Amino acid sequence: MIERVGKTIAALRKGKSGLAAVEFALLAPALLMLIFAIIIYSLYFAAYMGVRQATMEGARAAVTGMSDAERSQLAITRATTVLAGYGSLMGVSATPQITATVPSVGLFQVKIIYNISGSPLLSYAAFLPMPSSTISYQVIVANGSY
Repeated sequence: MIERVGKTIAALRKGKSGLAAVEFALLAPALLMLIFAIIIYSLYFAAYMGVRQATMEGARAAVTGMSDAERSQLAITRATTVLAGYGSLMGVSATPQITATVPSVGLFQVKIIYNISGSPLLSYAAFLPMPSSTISYQVIVANGSY
């Protein structure tokens, strides 16, 4: 009987039939977390690029205005339209803070502050070290003729 148990243990040590399953069980969680982190970070950077694009488009639209009030309205309207194109990626309950001001003579500034913490996709990133959920970007352009 003892001899039989010894042969069985020796056979299990030499056998490799379940080795792939054990390796998969050990490595799969790490690989899945890595893939999940890549997806979450790509969504964050897409939101960041969306805020940048909206700010630049708002500043570009502001250049066509004749007065400061018209420039401000054009910038806010264009930036809001661009951000709306990103849909739920930016968060459903978040409202961007879009400011269009004249910081000094001959310049026009468009600034967007957007809190994406309400984004349904980023709510699953609790275990990742994420950058700030408040994304801000500003663009200053020259207005008037050259």
